[in-house]
Amino acid sequence: MKINNNYIACLLGLTLIFTACDKIEPEFFDGNYNGAYFDYQSAADFEKTLNFGEYIIGNPQEVPLTLNVKLLGYLTDEARTLSIKTKEVEDYPLAEVAVPEVVFKDKEYEKGVDIIVKRPEVEDEIFAVCIYLDGEGDLGAGINGKEEFTIYVKEVHEKPSVWSGLIQTYLGDWNREKHAFLANLTNDDYYYNALYDTNLGQVKGTETIQLNELVINTLLTEEQEEPITVNFPILNADERANYNEPYFWNEYAEELGWYSSNKLCRLAHALKAANTTDIIAGYYSEEAAGVREDLVKDFHKEDVLTMLDAYYHYPKQGYTIDQYKELLWEKIEYDTPYIKENTSQGNKKDYLRIPYWWEDPDNLGTAAIVKMYYGEYSHEKYQLMIKTVLNEIDGEEDFVAASILPFTITGDGYGWDETVGGEARFKECYKKIKNKRKAKELGINTEIEVD
Repeated sequence: MKINNNYIACLLGLTLIFTACDKIEPEFFDGNYNGAYFDYQSAADFEKTLNFGEYIIGNPQEVPLTLNVKLLGYLTDEARTLSIKTKEVEDYPLAEVAVPEVVFKDKEYEKGVDIIVKRPEVEDEIFAVCIYLDGEGDLGAGINGKEEFTIYVKEVHEKPSVWSGLIQTYLGDWNREKHAFLANLTNDDYYYNALYDTNLGQVKGTETIQLNELVINTLLTEEQEEPITVNFPILNADERANYNEPYFWNEYAEELGWYSSNKLCRLAHALKAANTTDIIAGYYSEEAAGVREDLVKDFHKEDVLTMLDAYYHYPKQGYTIDQYKELLWEKIEYDTPYIKENTSQGNKKDYLRIPYWWEDPDNLGTAAIVKMYYGEYSHEKYQLMIKTVLNEIDGEEDFVAASILPFTITGDGYGWDETVGGEARFKECYKKIKNKRKAKELGINTEIEVD
C-alpha cells in the first residue's frame, strides 16, 4: 500500500479550518485507519431541507439528494464497501428514503452518494431522517462528528416572495393550481425568477406581460380537453397585449365581427370577466345572453368607428382599399344610425368622420374633386352616401365605405384605386347618390352628368 499524501495535507489543513466555533473538530489522523466521512465544513452543512413543493414539473414522487463522501487513510487496490444506514430524528416523523449500496473502487477516495427521497404522504408537515455511517462495512467512520447527515422533508406550496406589483396585476392572485400551471407551461419550477430583476429590486414588466400572453394564448387558442379552472387576467386594451384569436370567437363572429386582441380585452372587461374561465362560462351560459345582446350593440359601433378611422389613415400607410378590407372590414348594416352621437355617460362621440380624401390634409388635390361633386362635408351627407351605396349598389356583405371615394396616393400626388374600380366606381356611386331625394337639400351637386 502507498500513503495518500493528498489526504495527509488535507487533514492538516482541516485541523486549522475547523477552529471556529461552528466547525467540527476532527480526531487526530491515524495513518493505519481506513474510514469515511461526510465531506462538509460547518455544522449547518450537515443538514438539508428538501421541499417537494418546489418540484412541480412532472410531479416526481422521488427526488435524489447527493451527499459528498470522502475516505480517510490509505488508498488500496481493492474495492471497499461503505455501510450507510438511516435512523429516526427525535420529534419528527420518519422520512422515507432509499440508500444505495456504496462501493469505493481501487484508488477511488471520494464520491457523491445519491439518497432517494420519497415525497411525503402528508402536506404541510415536516418529516426527517438521519443518514449515518455505521462503520460495519470495510470502511469505518473516519472523523468523529462528520458521520451523520440529517434530511428534513416536506411538501409545502408557498407563494413566491416576488409575487406582488406587476406580477399580481398581470398574473392575478397566487394559488397552488396556478403556480403548478405556470411551472409546467414554462418547464421551470422557478419561472418567477425570470420575472424579477434582483439588482433593481423590481418586477420585469415586459417579461411578465409576455408570460400573460403565453398563458392566455395557451388556454384560449384551442379548446381544452378539460374545463379551464385556472384564472388569469385579460389585460386592459391600452396595455396592448398580443392575444391570438380564441377558439370560440368564430361562433360569435356574427355578433362580434372581426377579431382583434384589443377587442378581446374590451370584451373581457365589458363582461366584468377579467379571466379566462369567466369569459368562456359567460359566453356559453344562457344567463349571459342578455349581457351579450347589450354588448354587441356597443361593440359594433366601436368596430365601425375603428374601421373608419383606419380608412382615414390607410392611404399614407401604403394599403389599397381591398387590402384594408381584408385586414379590418366590419359590416355596416343599412338600418343602423351610424352618424348619431353616443350620449352615454354624457360623452358625445361621432360614429362617422370625414374621409381622408375629402379633408385632403396633405393637399394632394382630391378635396377639390370631391367637393365639386359633393360640396362641403357633413355627417348627414356622408350618411346618405353610405346608405345609398350600401343599399343600392353593394349590399351589406360587400360594402366598404372607403370605396365611395376610391383614390390612391401616387408619386405625383393622387390617382384612382383600381382594386375597387377607380374612377368608374367613383362615378357609379355619385350617380346613385345624386338621384336621392335629399341630395340637393344636403348640398350635393346634382348637375354633373356622368357616363
